[in-house]
Amino acid sequence: MRGLITAAGLLLGQALGQAAESLHLDQYTLTKGPVVIGGVSQNASGLAYHPGRDSLFVVLDAPQRIVEINLDGSLKRKISLNKFEDTEGIVWMQGDRFAVVEEARGNIVLIELEPKDGGVSWKKAKKLNLDIKVNTTNGLEGIAYDPLAMRFFVAREKRSPAVFKIIPPKPESDAPPTSILMSIAGRGLRDISGLHYDAKNERLLILSHESACVVEANKYGIETSRLLLRGGKAGLSRTIFKAEGVALDKRGTLYIVSEPNLLYVFKKAKPRPQSSGGKGSK
Repeated sequence: MRGLITAAGLLLGQALGQAAESLHLDQYTLTKGPVVIGGVSQNASGLAYHPGRDSLFVVLDAPQRIVEINLDGSLKRKISLNKFEDTEGIVWMQGDRFAVVEEARGNIVLIELEPKDGGVSWKKAKKLNLDIKVNTTNGLEGIAYDPLAMRFFVAREKRSPAVFKIIPPKPESDAPPTSILMSIAGRGLRDISGLHYDAKNERLLILSHESACVVEANKYGIETSRLLLRGGKAGLSRTIFKAEGVALDKRGTLYIVSEPNLLYVFKKAKPRPQSSGGKGSK
């Protein structure tokens, strides 16, 4: 019996240890920015990172367009979104596949962006229409993707801001996607403007421009750290105004875009070397 209790205790300790792991967003500090995003004059609305191309993708809500940029914010190319409407979020899925969220329509639109593509047709793209109550002033604002579970996360912006888990139907099915309201960290946020899912660490990043912060939640929806985007915090001289998109790259560097066209780059501060506090041994 004692052996069973000990084993159970070890397993519980391991589970709690894993749950305690964190990205430690409070240790991040600004290393670059604000930088004007190449090819963008206004309405930067969402951000995604493509690890294979090692570049960022910024979606605009007017005109409807995606801009691929280097990690320093310089322009790579512009991609027109033909017949899309109110595009407020973008996420990379795998290969050349991305998803874009349309705020008022309540759609997730699945698209492919090959390296030389200059435009995407809404009519030809597959859509997932969500059963989430939205309108022109309170719609879907952010999107993230879990490649292991093959499901999305979307955010409703305000008036009871919320995060929903979206389970797509099987490819051969005509059934609508399933939307599940999540019990999530960040209660008290005045809005949600962007999402990013870190599959490696099973962490969801929740961006709020009105509360000026990024909240990290673990897979149980518990807040584990927070990055404040206010002047005087995290190396910022001024508060980030209208932060709209967040992404984490394969090196752990954090990127935030804000309206109208600015990019901020944050990296985790290196720990200071600890003093030995005593004389060395002879």
